[in-house]
Amino acid sequence: MLTGQAFGTTRLPDIDLTGKTVIVTGANTGLGFECAKHLARLKVSHLILACRDAGKGQAAKAAIVVETACEGHTNIDVWELNLANYRSTLAFGERVRSQLLRLDAIIANAGMELQEFRMVEDLEMHLTVNVVSTFLCALAVLPLLKRTSKDNSVETTITFAGSMYHIFGPDNELEVPENRDIFDALSDQKRTDVIWRYALSKLMVHQCFHAFAACLSRGEVENGSRVIVNLVNPGWCGTELSRAKPHPLGERISFALLGWTAEKGSRTYVHAMVAGKESHGRYLSECQFKVESAFVQSQRGQRIQKKIWDDLVRRIRKVSPEVAGFIEMGS
Repeated sequence: MLTGQAFGTTRLPDIDLTGKTVIVTGANTGLGFECAKHLARLKVSHLILACRDAGKGQAAKAAIVVETACEGHTNIDVWELNLANYRSTLAFGERVRSQLLRLDAIIANAGMELQEFRMVEDLEMHLTVNVVSTFLCALAVLPLLKRTSKDNSVETTITFAGSMYHIFGPDNELEVPENRDIFDALSDQKRTDVIWRYALSKLMVHQCFHAFAACLSRGEVENGSRVIVNLVNPGWCGTELSRAKPHPLGERISFALLGWTAEKGSRTYVHAMVAGKESHGRYLSECQFKVESAFVQSQRGQRIQKKIWDDLVRRIRKVSPEVAGFIEMGS
């Protein structure tokens, strides 16, 4: 992990995105903002900045237009998306399905990291934002990705933000009785180690990603679409993600030696977005295919992955039977 961080390189693809429509979530700051700038420079035709705070989104839009000189070839819109609120996430998905003519890619970058216990939508907040709503959003826009692929004979893409920190997720917390919902169990403050909750939520993202990709693979031949789903580690970058946590001297020194800029890390998103069918169901880091933690690859990890996915789909079905049906139609 540290070898890749220390010596790994990232690169932007040499590609013209004219005619493409792309969504970037969490696009007003950090990796999402830098990714959006890259897309504008590559002449994407329609860029949706999906942001929790519309005012900050508009400020980001203005900065992108000035810094990339994209006016004239890229239309940028700011749409509200608050992953801490299921209604907001569902409304965003409905807007995508009803107002956009096509969708070529969504880069699911948005996420959060806290150092205190909070509940949102009856779950611990990392679980709601980083896991449930992230996949709820991806499912909500899936029909348009499928239609765009089928109608235009192109590959469309969902790129999820993974993390090298999934390796440090305390997988022992995922050992939950089969008859108990894993998200409910992990929202018990007495058994929650908040310090490691971000890493655990990213571990769960990795596992749900593999289940999601497998579902799409089973439905690909039948529905005639080619939706590529991949997972990216953008690296240890200087962003606002961890602004809520303390940064001891040792960590600050390590980051000074190993840390990346958000611009460098954001290239990995653009690379993954156009990586093609070879990247379906794969994990990328430093713009290369990599293996994940031993736990993710193990039989135990596979067993727990199935439970997490089943419980996630069951929860999404309660939030929106319609959106849950989008993955069921594709599997």
